Amino acid sequence: MKFRVMCFALLATVFFVGFASAGIFIEPLKEIYNYGDQLTAQTNLIPSSAVSGHYTVDLKCGTNLTINIFNQFFNLQANVEQPVQITTQLLNPLLNNLSSSCNLRANFNGETATSSSFRLSRLIILDLSLDFDELAPGKSFSISGTAIKESGVPLNGFVEIFVTSLNLYKSGTVSGGIVNISSSLPTDAKSGKHNITLEVHDTTSAGAILSKGSFNDIIGITQVLKDVEISAVKENVEPGNEFIFQVTARDQAGDPIKKDVSILVSDPKGLPFIKKIIKSNEDQKILFSLNNTPGYWSVESSIDGAIKRKLFYVSEVQKLQTSLINDTLLVTNIGNAPYKGSLEVTIGSFVEVKQISLDVGESKKFKLEAPDGDYSISINEGKEEKVLGSTFLTGNAIKVSDLREDLIDTVSNPLIWWLAAILFVLIIVLVQVKIRLQHRPPSAPLGNKSSSELPSKKIVSSEKIFSENKPPMSVSEHFSNKISTASSSTLMGLSTPSRANNLFAETQSGAREHAVVVAVRVATEGRSPYITQTINSALSLAQETGAKIYIDGECKLAVLSPRLTRSHENEIAAVQVARRIESLFLEHNKLYQEKVMFGLAITDGDIISEFEKGKFHFTSVGNIISSAKRAAQSATMKLIISDSVKKKVTNVVKTSQSNVKDFWEISRVIDRGNNDDFIRRFRERN
Repeated sequence: MKFRVMCFALLATVFFVGFASAGIFIEPLKEIYNYGDQLTAQTNLIPSSAVSGHYTVDLKCGTNLTINIFNQFFNLQANVEQPVQITTQLLNPLLNNLSSSCNLRANFNGETATSSSFRLSRLIILDLSLDFDELAPGKSFSISGTAIKESGVPLNGFVEIFVTSLNLYKSGTVSGGIVNISSSLPTDAKSGKHNITLEVHDTTSAGAILSKGSFNDIIGITQVLKDVEISAVKENVEPGNEFIFQVTARDQAGDPIKKDVSILVSDPKGLPFIKKIIKSNEDQKILFSLNNTPGYWSVESSIDGAIKRKLFYVSEVQKLQTSLINDTLLVTNIGNAPYKGSLEVTIGSFVEVKQISLDVGESKKFKLEAPDGDYSISINEGKEEKVLGSTFLTGNAIKVSDLREDLIDTVSNPLIWWLAAILFVLIIVLVQVKIRLQHRPPSAPLGNKSSSELPSKKIVSSEKIFSENKPPMSVSEHFSNKISTASSSTLMGLSTPSRANNLFAETQSGAREHAVVVAVRVATEGRSPYITQTINSALSLAQETGAKIYIDGECKLAVLSPRLTRSHENEIAAVQVARRIESLFLEHNKLYQEKVMFGLAITDGDIISEFEKGKFHFTSVGNIISSAKRAAQSATMKLIISDSVKKKVTNVVKTSQSNVKDFWEISRVIDRGNNDDFIRRFRERN
């Protein structure tokens, strides 16, 4: 009986214990946790009766992963609340690359409770800004902002900057989610656009990355001039050839920069030769002519304050220009250095060698003599033989004589000095005789004496030189006698006729002078008699100024030389006559169906001129003739003037830029003179 009671009591105890229960409550969790975060969950146990046992909490992800994170034994009283805080760090390797959601599952004394679900993340959210868009190489920059894990926890970790194209790397730390990092660009950073990447992350103690965030942007780097170089194809240049050079500008990375470059080319004396604006990294060409000074020239470039200078050498060139004028050989040094050497002159089959010594631009004349006849003349200066043509020579023997040396020999001849002294004494005597005759008192009246009884007088006349018994003079002799009389009158203090000046000019030897050339280019195809008449009228306008006219195919050249015009200021006269010719051609085109296609150009330069037997001859020192012809060829139905002429007539002529280099187009002449009257008369005649 007693045994039965004890068994019943034991069964009753087991029954009542088995039916005892405890309530489990879990506070809601965050929706997102980052891998590596600490998870903290507050739970409460409230048993309805006294109970004891193990309280376990598992982290359950998906259907296959369960990880126990809490296990503790509790002995609880009935209806007594037992708070239990569950804490764990989400670092289990099994959680790597997990994509399914997770929750907590609690279990105590057969009672089960499940928490709200959450997601594991590895993302760090960045809110950053750059303090620049474009930066110069070598400058510093900074990036600032915040780095918050997707779970909302500020990051305590690391930050790194990458600019792969510039090989730039910088690292730093992030504390409390604040990002603030600075760096500097390389001084040789390549210009242009570059990708910049900023990465933040936190790690385990072993260095494994838990969460990560990145930021990408594009930055610009400006070009900064770092180097300027002047390079030339050849350091030495011969006149007549081109000097080719290039101004190279490079930036901080050594890349070329397209820039406007101011260059100044100066001659050996430092005088400016060319000054203009060019483009960097492009070939530039300068053509040197024969009259350019030899020596070390310089080219100086300026880009954004950076100045570079380079020397190059213009070689010496000895070159002679020879021309045959009747029986006179004219030799001119057209090179850029004094000429010293020998010159072979061949007259027929006879060869004579003359030693030549000429400064730059200097000329010499040689008189050629030979027994009467036509002879072929050629010269050889040591390079090649040049045939000058044939001419008629006179003389006793074949001879090449220097006119200047002959003149010096003549002047230094004692006989000449004696004759000059005698002539001087004779002039003094004649002057004294004239003075005495002028101061002689008048004769007394002779009453009724006849003319036959009058005392004879010797009448001295400056015009009656020959005796009365000589035959009368021819017209040419009379003209020569008049010139001699004019010369004598000058010596005796009488008025000097203008013819004496002309005679003096016509007997001068070659001399260097500054001349102005008017080039008239008229198309020759389909020329009618009316066009020819108009051209002749135009040339007559030029002749009125005293100019000498030369015809070279389509081009007519009017040379205004001080020897011809008796003026050293021929630029204005050239402009006036060229404007009249232009007006004449334009008026012709209004009156006739057949048009005059023309071009007019004015330029100036040095020539060597002379009068030989009353005829004017000249030799161009530089390129005055070729320059005028080229400009007239390029001037279509207009009048252009060279830069040097423009500077001399700028007070009376208004100009505008021409499409021909170094030439200007005349737009207006302030004083037109009688141009309108001339055009009116031309219109009436036609």
